[in-house]
Amino acid sequence: MSLSTEVVEGGVTRLRMRSWRGALVGYDVSAYLLGDVLVDTGFPRAARALESALREIRPRGVLVTHWHEDHAGNAPALAALGLPMAMHPECEALLRERPPIRLYRRVVWGRTAPLTAPLESFDPSPLATIETHGHSPDHVAVWDAERRILVSGDLFLGVKVRVAHEDESPRVLVASLRRAAALEPRLLLDAHRGVVPDGAARLRAKADWNEEVIGRIESLDARGVGAREIARRLFGGESLVGVASGGEYSRTAFVRAVLSGR
Repeated sequence: MSLSTEVVEGGVTRLRMRSWRGALVGYDVSAYLLGDVLVDTGFPRAARALESALREIRPRGVLVTHWHEDHAGNAPALAALGLPMAMHPECEALLRERPPIRLYRRVVWGRTAPLTAPLESFDPSPLATIETHGHSPDHVAVWDAERRILVSGDLFLGVKVRVAHEDESPRVLVASLRRAAALEPRLLLDAHRGVVPDGAARLRAKADWNEEVIGRIESLDARGVGAREIARRLFGGESLVGVASGGEYSRTAFVRAVLSGR
């Protein structure tokens, strides 16, 4: 497990957390420090490295984009330390409920401890959160209007992301992408891809691609084609991460997410 820091520009620092388990599936995770506000907390296996970094950084508070363990994994520990924290109400409810997660997620990231401490009220001004649901129902992005910086959590991830969880809402995601693009961010900071150049254009490109794929999925479904076959025709069959996750985070699940949310 390692944590490295990189100054993106004045007042913006990327905290990049890596592990060999994440490397096996091609992922690392970044939190960002905007001024004195930390956005996201990384995954549970990064706890020691993050807490060590925070002893030097000393943020005045934390914003959490959504409840998934690679983003909120250390939120309960930081809340227990008394660090002020803000998140979507549904994110807080899920962290307190601590729903079960599949084995592959526990192996790669670790499992988030239950949130038991009360959250100390936190006003992140001049930063603001905007609702960007779709990837999850509690997802928010963090917007610095003065500097036009958007910390997007898992909103972007890439233009042509062919995998999803079945409980995602692809149509809602399209609306969120367009809402974020309309802000015309100068700097887009993605949790897994780092700094994304031409952020507004890339957000729009992702929305356009998703709309096109949703239409193609619906057309094939109307002709009686099953979800697995749709995934094969459109995406070339199942991905490695789809197999490793037992189908939970997969191309077939993407198709089913589209059809279930119709």
